Amino acid sequence: MWWFRVKVVALIGAALLTIGARPGETVSLMAAPPGGPRQPPGRETPAIDVLAEVSYGTDLFGDVAVERRGSGVAAVRLADGTDAWVYERIWADDFVDWVRVDGRHLAAVWRDGRVTLIDVPTGRMVWHADLPPGPAEKLSRSYDEEWPAMWEVSVAATGSLVVQHDRRVDVLDVRTGAIRWTRPFTSCRPVDGVQGMGGIVLLTHGCEGDTVNGVALDADDGTQLWTDADTMTFITRDLGHGRLVTIGDGGELVVRRAVDGTVLWRARPKGLPSNDATLLGVSDDLLTVDTPQEVVAYRTADGGVAWRRSFGGAPREPGRVLTNGRITYVRETDRTLVKLDGRTGEVIDRRRFAEEIEPLAMRDDLAMVDVGVKHHLVVA
Repeated sequence: MWWFRVKVVALIGAALLTIGARPGETVSLMAAPPGGPRQPPGRETPAIDVLAEVSYGTDLFGDVAVERRGSGVAAVRLADGTDAWVYERIWADDFVDWVRVDGRHLAAVWRDGRVTLIDVPTGRMVWHADLPPGPAEKLSRSYDEEWPAMWEVSVAATGSLVVQHDRRVDVLDVRTGAIRWTRPFTSCRPVDGVQGMGGIVLLTHGCEGDTVNGVALDADDGTQLWTDADTMTFITRDLGHGRLVTIGDGGELVVRRAVDGTVLWRARPKGLPSNDATLLGVSDDLLTVDTPQEVVAYRTADGGVAWRRSFGGAPREPGRVLTNGRITYVRETDRTLVKLDGRTGEVIDRRRFAEEIEPLAMRDDLAMVDVGVKHHLVVA
């Protein structure tokens, strides 16, 4: 009789399906709302519409937002704010972080070395990997407040998941979780920056009195490809097509070939306020920069200017550029978001908010924007 009741509950959509992998580790799949997924209004309109509010630190995968949740991660439906699934390791060591692998998968990492790849649309665990401890494991655990900085997780375009932990770098095959190569390393301080991008893994570190050093390794086998001790910064962006961009001294854009570090072109936008390359807008063939005077889109192939857009009331406070190549979002004023044609720079729409805004990220045709200190909105 009880089996019959279970089947009935599942059919009416109120079941909680739990797939256990190991003791204390579960993915809980929540039933979809009646009627199936709903499309929020405004997604296909030219105007800037607010579609949903999400938690801080989320990333978008189609119609769900993935967020950190307790000892794991959860996928929340944009249409109604309900959980699609929740993944937890209840008895595990501290949860470190998770990273987007591609448009369908994420990798979650714990301090005990567990790495799990999850298929976001289904909530299915694809594989697990257990990393051996690094040479500075005991040292990292002694940094009670700073230990998260001992871990960095990123993805190289060659299908490699890059995990830095305790002065050790492990590069995993994202298809299987197998370790492709490992590199223990030392420096004058316990934390080095590690970024996977394009076909390389970039290690950067700096010591007091020294310049910042960049070392590029082949993402497939760890072979050292090139070094740069003068102009490499801690934050580098992957432009695709085998190119990288950094922001050098005085706000100079420096675009390099990833395979050998050769500088392909340079540009010096007027008034670029930061060496943080994450503020730049990157699409298939354009690199878009926000400055106090104007927004400028450079062709990634040769550095030529594709378009410029200035606003009344300049100089203004520039911010992060969000773009997918077709649509570009920038902050026109501290409370006004402007939507531009990403190919021409023409203004499509503006929207003023009640509090200060900060563009965060863009996935496909959706953008995430902070409004004030409490609201994290998805707009289209």
